[in-house]
Amino acid sequence: MKVKEIKYGIEITKPWSKEMYDHNDKVAELMKAELLIRLKNAYQSGDEDDLRKVSSIICPTGYGFGFDFDDIYNESLRELEMVQNYWLNEEFPYGVKEGIVSDIGLEFIGY
Repeated sequence: MKVKEIKYGIEITKPWSKEMYDHNDKVAELMKAELLIRLKNAYQSGDEDDLRKVSSIICPTGYGFGFDFDDIYNESLRELEMVQNYWLNEEFPYGVKEGIVSDIGLEFIGY
C-alpha cells in the first residue's frame, strides 16, 4: 500500500491538484510581499549592494555595472510581478539562508 504524502493538510498528487496550486500561489504572494518590502527598504536606504542582493532573488540575469540604482530598482519591481513560482522555490530559501529576506514560514509543495 502506497503511503500518501500530506503537507500543510494537502495531499501531494501528480498531476497537481487545485489545492496544491492554490497553496503555492499563496506562498508565492507571501514571498513576493517580503521581497517588495526588502526592495523598498534597500531603495530608501540608498544601499546599492543590498538592492543588488535582493534583486538577485528576483531576476535570474542580475544587473551588471551598466545599470544605475534606479534602473535596478525599477526593473526588479517589474520582474517581481512576473517571477515564476519555480524560481522562488529555488532562490527564496537561499535568500533566507543569506539573511537577505525573512523566512515566511511556508514552503511550496509538489516540487
